[in-house]
Amino acid sequence: MQKLHLGRSELPMDVIEEYLDSLRGIYTVEAYDLWRHNCNNFSNDFATFLLGKGIPSHITNMPQAVLDSPFGQMIMPTLTQQINANKRGGNILGIEQQTPGSSVKPQSELHRPLGKVHTVSSLGQLDELLGKFDKACAVVFFTSATCPPCKTLYPLYDELAGEIGERGVLIKVDTSQAFDVGSRYSISATPTFITFLRGQQENRWSGADPSALRGNVQLLVQMAWPPHPHQALNLPTFSNPSADYVTFANSPPLPKLLAKMGTTAAHPAVQSIKAFIESRSSDGPAETTLPDLAAFTSLVRSSLTTLPTDLLFTIVDLLRCALIDPRVSGYLAEEQPVPHRTITSILTHVTTTLSPTTCPYALRLVTLQLSCNLFTTPLYPPEILAYPPLRTAITQLLSSSFLDDAHTNTRVAAAGLLYNVALANSRKRRGGPGDLLPEHDQVELAASVLEAITQEETSVEALEGMLLGLGWLVYCAPLDGEVADLLRIMEAGGVVLGKGKGEGVGKGLGLRITATHAWRNLEQRFRDVVGDIHDTLIGISLDPRLMPNSAGYLDVAQRHVHSGASTPSLRSRDGTVPPHARVDGGGNVRVVVRVRAFLPREIHREAECLIHMDPISQQTTLLVPNDFDPANARARSRKVLEEKSFTFDNSFWSHDPEDEHYATQEDVYDSLGEEFLDHNFEGYHTCIFAYGQTGSGKSYTMMGTPDHPGLIPRTCEDLFERIAAAQDETPNISYNVRVSYFEVYNEHVRDLLVPIIPHQPPYYLKIRESPTEGPYVKDLTEVPVRSLHEIIRYMRIGDNNRTTASTKMNDTSSRSHAVFTIMLKQIHHDLETDETTERSSRIRLVDLAGSERAKSTEATGQRLREGSNINKSLTTLGRVIAALADPKQQRRPGSSRKDNTVVPYRDSILTWLLKDSLGGNSKTAMIACIAPLRTTKKRSPRSVTPTQAKRIRTRAVVNQIDAVSAAERDAQISGDGGRRSGRCSSWWATRGAREKDAREAEERLEEYQARVRGLQLSMAERSLFAEG
Repeated sequence: MQKLHLGRSELPMDVIEEYLDSLRGIYTVEAYDLWRHNCNNFSNDFATFLLGKGIPSHITNMPQAVLDSPFGQMIMPTLTQQINANKRGGNILGIEQQTPGSSVKPQSELHRPLGKVHTVSSLGQLDELLGKFDKACAVVFFTSATCPPCKTLYPLYDELAGEIGERGVLIKVDTSQAFDVGSRYSISATPTFITFLRGQQENRWSGADPSALRGNVQLLVQMAWPPHPHQALNLPTFSNPSADYVTFANSPPLPKLLAKMGTTAAHPAVQSIKAFIESRSSDGPAETTLPDLAAFTSLVRSSLTTLPTDLLFTIVDLLRCALIDPRVSGYLAEEQPVPHRTITSILTHVTTTLSPTTCPYALRLVTLQLSCNLFTTPLYPPEILAYPPLRTAITQLLSSSFLDDAHTNTRVAAAGLLYNVALANSRKRRGGPGDLLPEHDQVELAASVLEAITQEETSVEALEGMLLGLGWLVYCAPLDGEVADLLRIMEAGGVVLGKGKGEGVGKGLGLRITATHAWRNLEQRFRDVVGDIHDTLIGISLDPRLMPNSAGYLDVAQRHVHSGASTPSLRSRDGTVPPHARVDGGGNVRVVVRVRAFLPREIHREAECLIHMDPISQQTTLLVPNDFDPANARARSRKVLEEKSFTFDNSFWSHDPEDEHYATQEDVYDSLGEEFLDHNFEGYHTCIFAYGQTGSGKSYTMMGTPDHPGLIPRTCEDLFERIAAAQDETPNISYNVRVSYFEVYNEHVRDLLVPIIPHQPPYYLKIRESPTEGPYVKDLTEVPVRSLHEIIRYMRIGDNNRTTASTKMNDTSSRSHAVFTIMLKQIHHDLETDETTERSSRIRLVDLAGSERAKSTEATGQRLREGSNINKSLTTLGRVIAALADPKQQRRPGSSRKDNTVVPYRDSILTWLLKDSLGGNSKTAMIACIAPLRTTKKRSPRSVTPTQAKRIRTRAVVNQIDAVSAAERDAQISGDGGRRSGRCSSWWATRGAREKDAREAEERLEEYQARVRGLQLSMAERSLFAEG
């Protein structure tokens, strides 16, 4: 026997084990052949991976040399018969085939990393370990060298450490050595366990019960790392942990490919790779020996500068074909001495040396496919995510490739590469806390693919790949991360759901729809993907500020919002408004427009802003698209040939932070929100709603982010700050704040503050209209709140309920409008006369669905076409705005009814409920949010609706009840109670009348009951105030 020393490998053992796992699909029992596929082939491949060179050729060729000898020819028939018999018996020369139920461990359990139990002997060491895991969890095992029960738990403790991994730390303390540790925690017996959760002691128990130890540790980890909301959803597309990576295994005609190389094709390294690819294709990987990969990779790197640019794709494509073999990709994953030198050189050349305009289509395409084939080995995914030069190059390649509108294949390959990267990162996310892919790269990729999804109109395959890539990127992503903020700002749920609407998938993509079975299967599969991704985005859409346990909650709840307005007590010290000052002379709906900043993707391609705002005249101009910007190709095709200008009450330039006129979130609130809160304290109803297309910044303006809160959190905080200041200055005024939260979906109203009962259909509320209060929601929950924390808690409850309903119904989000209302009541108590004066106001904040669902409205208000892909509420809203903007609606109240156009409030639940806000007793503002680019269909006419809204006039009044004495209040309540009893008797007496009369009587009864309840509530509040 000859023993050869081939060299020493510097590769770590875990990398070697992963490579061995990747060979299991090649060196199988069925593929074993004593002469052609034996231990020598395996040794040669393994040595090439470890050292960069194989075993000596005389050893590799020894079996064939024996076969060619006279002795080999003589014994060949006997050996062949024996091998075939062994194969039929299920084993080959003693190698037993694994069968179900055998004791052989599955592949995933063969190389499970052992957990590390940290042994400490002093307080300093323990405190240092606990400090490192103060955001996670820790278990401290107090043991002793003379404790036999403790030793029985050592194997289980080691096993638990392996299961926890990076999610926590398991510590062992020997009390016979670490006296100070035992003294601090008063350890009197062993074994004793103490657990810590986020830096605080959580639990303590004693005894050698393995079940108790395992159960407590598992519960602790569950508390430290609770399940992500996505894990509670039924998402077949993303809940499969064994999803396959996308690879490109087809090989082109190699002689034709090499013919394009010129003289390079004759190089020995090229010929060896050609022979390897052909042999692998014809004989299978089991029959193929690796070529000299070091020589070939060196040739590839040199060809980047020697081959002409238009022919460079040939040698890259050759490497792409070889990479389909995991042994080749595994070799490149551990390339030495410079890590990933070959792959990084190719990617850098394509993304940096060559610009997007000079890089040939064929080179970019095969580079994308080559990058996908890197995922054939388990060694490469973590390297791609963790190695900065390689990760940056792939991110740049993806961002630039999604821009290629001219070549569908490029976008398909880019979608496949994004899918692989996102899937690899998602698997790391499943295995433990944290991501391998840095957050800034995730934001860049998410922004790029969202824009690509918005613009994709020609290829179902490309669109499906983009959607799946986005889904894996988002699945189980941190709710308080920058990716979640980006998805909320860009309203990703609406973008995705819009791609699955219409009569067919192909209709929305401009494809010819056929009635074939294959097309129906494609459409159904596409809709399933859209549904799963939409539910994934809904699962991440919870705002972190609405989650008390999130890091962003306290930041927002404790952040000071600057307000230059005086407190209500300084503006109205006696808390009353004289009758002549209670009616507003009339005012138009206030309309402001805001343009958002460029997204990272738009900055990368140096896009041009097509919006101009004049800070003096408040004029907003839509510019003509630049012919040289590829992003404006669609706008040019629609013949956008002239500028269009509009003048609004305010034009907020939030595009360039370096501009001196840049409008921050605080500027928007100071200009609009603060003024409307002043009106609320004066007793006026107000309403603010954001209107705009998906991705235009509506959610950012209304809700904002933890670092940049929007109108809603700033309004809530300023409200309670003013109340606190006013109560110190004018103690004779009490304040009562109540909130409600409901959703309009598919022309139904649902209370979002009422818990959802599983497996039961949602309960929808009825709409009623009162002559005094206008339309209202019957039985809507109104809860009292006393602080910002409480109001945020109820917002969170409502959002959770809205999200749950959305995950059960595919199209909920597209037709869902949320209305959050704050009721403010100010009760002024005159201490001298014992009289009270009440002033009530309502703050209505409306979150509309993305307006790209509705048809654009022209200046004449033609917005009548409703289809399956149009939101009825938004369509009717446009019609109502157009009708109210008609000059005939501005006549005096005494004008002839025939002269007035009927406003279609009741054509939609949303417009019916907003009747007072749009044209009645309210001061109303519309925030028109626009994007800086014209990248979606017919965007410019969208500004017509805000222009019409400017012409709407409302007639707001101060909602105040004049001074009433205690005796008068008691008499009024008693009288109304008697009338209520009379109404009840009358109603029951006429229950056999016609159904219409019964409904009218019921509504009158409900109105009287509501009025009496309101008087009783006011009386109770006045009494409590007098007693306190």
